[in-house]
Amino acid sequence: MNTGWIVFGICIVFVLAGAIPLLRDRGADRSPPMPRKETLHDWRNEK
Repeated sequence: MNTGWIVFGICIVFVLAGAIPLLRDRGADRSPPMPRKETLHDWRNEK
């Protein structure tokens, strides 16, 4: 049973470590992301 608690604790730590960066810095003071650079160019409609 002791091994089960160790595995459960490792799982909880793993989930929290993945969730903390997603929950941090969610405020309105964050700058918006940069717009995507245009990588595809439609040469058929070029005039």
